[in-house]
Amino acid sequence: MKRAFLSAILILLLVCPAVLWSGERPELWSIELEPSVREEALGGPHPSLADDFASVFSNPAGIALLDPVVRYSSLDVRLSGTFWKMQNAFAGQNPAVFFDFDDGNYVGLGLLGPIDTGYVGYGTAWRMKVYTTIDILYPNLAVPAYFPLTVGASFTGGWGTTFRLSGNTAMDFGVTSRIYNEQRYLGKADAVEIGSLIQNLEELLMMPFEVVPGVAVDAGIITRFGDRWTVSLSVIDLLSLEMVNRYSSTTDLLAGDPPTFRGARMLIPEISVGGSWHPDLSGVTWFDITGVYLSWGHLLGGLEKFPVNYLMGLAAGTELLFWNTLALRFGFSEGLPQVGLGVRFRGFNLDISYGGEELSNQPGVFSVVDLRLAMSFQTRPGR
Repeated sequence: MKRAFLSAILILLLVCPAVLWSGERPELWSIELEPSVREEALGGPHPSLADDFASVFSNPAGIALLDPVVRYSSLDVRLSGTFWKMQNAFAGQNPAVFFDFDDGNYVGLGLLGPIDTGYVGYGTAWRMKVYTTIDILYPNLAVPAYFPLTVGASFTGGWGTTFRLSGNTAMDFGVTSRIYNEQRYLGKADAVEIGSLIQNLEELLMMPFEVVPGVAVDAGIITRFGDRWTVSLSVIDLLSLEMVNRYSSTTDLLAGDPPTFRGARMLIPEISVGGSWHPDLSGVTWFDITGVYLSWGHLLGGLEKFPVNYLMGLAAGTELLFWNTLALRFGFSEGLPQVGLGVRFRGFNLDISYGGEELSNQPGVFSVVDLRLAMSFQTRPGR
């Protein structure tokens, strides 16, 4: 019975996404606020990295493993762009070279929280969060720039359990269900108009606007071979459905006018496989290597509207922990390096990541620098 149940789960995770997909993902040049800052510094949401509050929502199988943790609030700020030419900042160059606006650029800002709260423990999990992102892509100052602005909120609930296999081998399985609602402003303006928009946000109400509620199911598996090795699989958007309601402007919505477009779509599942190694350094009290991670994602990227090069999905990372308080992180993903720093002190967490993001569907075509800073307040009951 147990073997049949596990086989059914594997078939569901591997077959259903390819059969049920009938849509596409958002524009390629938009950077999301997921994964978490820690995951970002380690090269992305490795399916075998599911050992903290945020990462168990990247692979729900971690819900079965994580000791109880309560998150009260979190604030995650992102700044990204092609204007980051750090080598010029210390070379006495003209500031116009450091912030090159002539040949076309990308600027992105993101904010997750401060409403980001939830609980994970004893095989159950829930999370509620709000977020805002804006991405500005412009050819040059004389040509109008496109800037999608997204404001959203989501609620996630999940469940996980562990199946004991043979010997010291165990398999963790988890599933989460998400409901969310996003408001997307599809703006277009030149440099002068953007400056006016900043001073008068009411002008934003005159731009194309979408209301997108959605529901999605994520699932994952972690197979543990003792305490040192894992092999994992995660599927984000295993089943998903979005309802798109598009208006010519927000004022039309407020006036009660019907949408100019209304339709449903399913998103392409994000399938990732990977493994990890957790060395035994129990004899060292001040230093630990929490894990070495290797994964391959975007396994269905070739089905997207603009097919993603499969090399984009290769990622690796490791985390060095000192005195169980200070963490140094190193990663590699999308052909670009990542680094990060983490501090843990009595329920306060501070995380910083700095590295590259690829906005195109091919490595090395349109890469930008991404800087993120996150602070969270959470506790572990019973400790």
